[in-house]
Amino acid sequence: MKKIFAIFLAAAFAISAADAPRVSRVMMLKVEKTLDDRLMRMWSENPTGLVGASRGVYLPGYGVVITAEVNLATANISMMNPTMTEADKVALKKQKLERIPQLKKTLKELVAATAIALETVPPTDKVTIALILPRYSWEDPAAVPLQVVVEGTRQQLMDAHKGGIAALDQVAKISETN
Repeated sequence: MKKIFAIFLAAAFAISAADAPRVSRVMMLKVEKTLDDRLMRMWSENPTGLVGASRGVYLPGYGVVITAEVNLATANISMMNPTMTEADKVALKKQKLERIPQLKKTLKELVAATAIALETVPPTDKVTIALILPRYSWEDPAAVPLQVVVEGTRQQLMDAHKGGIAALDQVAKISETN
């Protein structure tokens, strides 16, 4: 009887270990908060509009994917000023275009920091951050990307992080979608 109980107990532990998530929700929350905090304080004179909190998920066999929606610059529209002039629209477009290179640099640093923070992710799995950059209906869709994605394998990102931004440029792949 004791043998059967021991076998049953061992099987229960094996099953519960197989069901344990590779990335705990607590770990993911820390990474999400770091991403949110960093994106919110990128530009003090016209802060980014983080539309809701970022969300991360671990996909077995692929890796970690974290998504967020960020407005690079907000239009000065209010009840007292319901429309924008053409000059305002040009200035907003210019500001968004100027911020994209800094956003990409920050995303490379964040994806590397995420790779380091998520210790339980296998080194060959990917770490991906995907940002959606919403547009106003009047904006030129070809001017500013709608989505920016940065990704790399966890091990390559950790190794490159030691070498700085130049090393990250080699391993953190960035793609844009208009």
